[in-house]
Amino acid sequence: MQLQGRIGRSILLFTLVLLAVPMVVFPEQFGTKLARASLINAFYELVYYGLVIWVFHRRVTLIQLLQASGACLVYRFAVGAALGFLIAVLYSLDLRVAVTMGMSGYLPAILLHAAATPFILKPALTQLCKVSPVPRSVAQESSTTLPSGQGRTSISVSKEKGVVSRQSPVASPTGSAVQSDVAFTEGKPVTMKAPGDTNGFERAVRYIGEHSSVHLACVIDREGLLLASFKRGEIVPEDWAPLAELFVLGNKAVLDRHGLGSPQKIEVTLREKRVVIAWDELFSLMVISERQSDDFLNIRINQAMELISKYFAERYSPKAATKLERVYV
Repeated sequence: MQLQGRIGRSILLFTLVLLAVPMVVFPEQFGTKLARASLINAFYELVYYGLVIWVFHRRVTLIQLLQASGACLVYRFAVGAALGFLIAVLYSLDLRVAVTMGMSGYLPAILLHAAATPFILKPALTQLCKVSPVPRSVAQESSTTLPSGQGRTSISVSKEKGVVSRQSPVASPTGSAVQSDVAFTEGKPVTMKAPGDTNGFERAVRYIGEHSSVHLACVIDREGLLLASFKRGEIVPEDWAPLAELFVLGNKAVLDRHGLGSPQKIEVTLREKRVVIAWDELFSLMVISERQSDDFLNIRINQAMELISKYFAERYSPKAATKLERVYV
């Protein structure tokens, strides 16, 4: 509700600006003539609105694009009608003539209104054009950094460096086996792919999500791949997943100046939200909650980190790696 209130206030403020500017310069036409109402002009406006909206929201569907463009056109007509009414009052013109002029005749105002409309309505259009996140394919490749700190690596780079990939089955909720890539070097796992895993990762985020103040809880590997997530509302986990490492690297750059090393947990308190990022060698846990969340949430985060670490140790331990190599050979 607060977000909608802020959006409404910002649109109202900019609408008043759009009304005031043409009224100040009216009836100056700046070398233009009065335009005639035409469907082709409305079509050009829709095309312009569609292009701007598509630039802002590349994943928007065609139906959403048409709806958003139509909303922009309706808003522009409404602002033009309001301008015509004010012109009729201030300049003692016939109301019908003034409204027609504001909507489709007075070019300086029409061009200003049409150019500014998609930008003024951008916050509202963002809500209209939201797209449900597409689940990542189980076969999508991902990787984490080497524990020794040698930097990022991928499956292809690991093969070039002599790291051999193995296929290990991951149990799914239905009991079927899903293939998961695990690469080993010196008996230790350095890359993994288990986006569909519902054992350790999913149990951890769901446990955190049981707290009513949590908006997002997600487990992320060192390449920014979302391993598991829990969300409330319209927040998109895929948009937040790559930011976990940026938080840690930014703080690490400051701490390294005094030789303090990498942070294990980062907490950012905002006006209405709280962001907590717990960091491990192979993964990170990001939690976004209400600012006024109690201490029990911190307890849940610590317990979830222990659950994920234990899950990693059981699944990707050196013993498991050796066993997988024997099965492969």
